[in-house]
Amino acid sequence: MTVSEIFSRLKTHILEGMVFHDEMVRYYSFLGLHDHAEKHMERYEDETKGYRKLCGYYLSRYNELIPERPMERPEVIPESWYRYEMRDVDPNTRENAMRTGHEKWVRWEQATKSLYEEMCRELFNQGEVAASMFLSCYVKDVDEELAEAQTR
Repeated sequence: MTVSEIFSRLKTHILEGMVFHDEMVRYYSFLGLHDHAEKHMERYEDETKGYRKLCGYYLSRYNELIPERPMERPEVIPESWYRYEMRDVDPNTRENAMRTGHEKWVRWEQATKSLYEEMCRELFNQGEVAASMFLSCYVKDVDEELAEAQTR
């Protein structure tokens, strides 16, 4: 995998992460769980900053724009929810959905950490040590987020 392909995968995943966290904001807002929604709004903002930082790093080091890749939209909100209103959510449904949402978050962060670690190793193995060290900050951040998600 080339450096541009690595950064393209990273860029796409971060964009998907922005969509994921935006969906989680709406997911928890619909359930009336505003503290959870706020947590994901903070994550969305962090992802946005990380996206800008990644794009800026690549442009300043490699003098190119990161190539585009097709993006997969994370499936967070069940399709059936669009037929209901917030007042239709009973306590049992809210509790189950809160647990399900949390599990989705943990799985997302596990996959993100795995991808970032793999891309970090790939950059290092290609002799792109500085880029690998730059990406290691993303690995550290997602590791912290995963630890937080797993303790909630």
